[in-house]
Amino acid sequence: MDPSQEPVSTDSRGGGGFRTFAVALMAVAGLLLMFGLGYGVNDLVSEDEVRIVTEPASEGEPARQDAATQAQAQEEAGERSQLAVGASILEETFEVLQEEFVDKEILDERTFLDAAIRGAIDSLNDPYTEYLSPGDLALGTGQIESTYEGIGATVTDRSGAIQIVSPFRGSPAEEAGIRAGDIILAVDGESTDGWTDQQAVQRIRGPRGTEVVLTVQHTDLATGGSPPEIEDITIVRGQIRIQSVFTEPRLELIPGETGPNLVDRDGNLVDDILYINISQFHSNTPEELRSALADADSGQYIGLIVDVRSNPGGLLRQTVEVTDEFLNGGAILSEIDADGEVRTFGAREGGVATSVPIVVLQDDASASGAEVLAAALVDNGRAVIVGTRSFGKGTVNQLHPLTKCGAPEEIGCGALYVTIGRWLRPDGQAIEGLGVSPDFELNLTGDDYIDYGDLQVFAAIDILRGIEPPPPPERVEDEEEGDVERPNVIEREDPHATQSEEEDE
Repeated sequence: MDPSQEPVSTDSRGGGGFRTFAVALMAVAGLLLMFGLGYGVNDLVSEDEVRIVTEPASEGEPARQDAATQAQAQEEAGERSQLAVGASILEETFEVLQEEFVDKEILDERTFLDAAIRGAIDSLNDPYTEYLSPGDLALGTGQIESTYEGIGATVTDRSGAIQIVSPFRGSPAEEAGIRAGDIILAVDGESTDGWTDQQAVQRIRGPRGTEVVLTVQHTDLATGGSPPEIEDITIVRGQIRIQSVFTEPRLELIPGETGPNLVDRDGNLVDDILYINISQFHSNTPEELRSALADADSGQYIGLIVDVRSNPGGLLRQTVEVTDEFLNGGAILSEIDADGEVRTFGAREGGVATSVPIVVLQDDASASGAEVLAAALVDNGRAVIVGTRSFGKGTVNQLHPLTKCGAPEEIGCGALYVTIGRWLRPDGQAIEGLGVSPDFELNLTGDDYIDYGDLQVFAAIDILRGIEPPPPPERVEDEEEGDVERPNVIEREDPHATQSEEEDE
């Protein structure tokens, strides 16, 4: 979702060129009204607010107008659309700033316009409807591709900070030590305070072979340090080829001992259960999955583990295709659009893994398409879920290029990434803001993983074998840790080091 490229800038002097940019704002605001989002500018044309300055004000005294001038201005404003008046006010505001603002040298038409549009979008209070500038689009932001140049991670600003949703398997980010949940405090020494996730992506992405330094605060304490653990991590950007389906566990199940093998909690090799990890949903995911599941229903497996932990989602059509491979019928999801129309996506007969029992693994970074998959399998009686409540992203989004700013096609006018619908799971419940609850709740902290291994995979194996998983281990205070008997495991900083392998970085 890439070559690094700054947003296109224009000459910041002179107001003549700004009229073209104002038209773009009118187009954006028009779309907002079409979607019934309640963005209004009535107070800009109210009787008390429409004023035309006809002569310069003396120092310390406001400009005066006669009643006839005010009446004419109000009449003219009444004949124009509210959006046209708003665009004129925006242009006038920029011209006043050019003349009067003490730091006028920092003014830039493109930046000013982008900020105005983003302000309108922010008024919607929808974290998934966003304006993408031409620079954002040049980075591939808003797109889900199978390759790009960057560090290989997804980020969100939903919590008010720039936070890693998930590093991709085998990516430069993962190999450097970036973990799901990490908060990015700075990029190359520059604080991320106040940044959007789009700004973070723009700064973090770049040509392969170049370096970027992220100052991160780990939130999972996987290295056993005292909270909060903060460190600078240098990452060499690479060409990210995004494989999305894996048949080896995403974590070494017993750190330092079991490598890529599927084992139970006693360390015994498990060869009668098939493990599939889906890291995200892009154009090649359905084909990758069909290949990985070729023998799933052959009778040689007593069960299937589908691991969507830290899966940030992806493309809707591919999500539906993947889910369809586990079902012989039934609903996958329903989508409610801006007009209140409901469209239901159903499964067809003939999937590649429709009879083998399934356990889905998820965590709080499982989002969007991962939640659709988990909910559909549970609601159709095909799976149970182990892990924690999922992220809660239940909206359908679409990229709408903007075209009315008069810019050349190769530069473009930016785009709107618009929430066009909401998902409902097959049982009719919403996903947005609620997530999907597990059937067997089991959290896995970094310390738990180091001390006990991947407890969530072990629980899935137990369930598929018909065994009740044991309760999670009780942790004790730091001063008592010396008295706790633990498995003989080797603590490693990076449990992925021996393994090889989208807003995305």
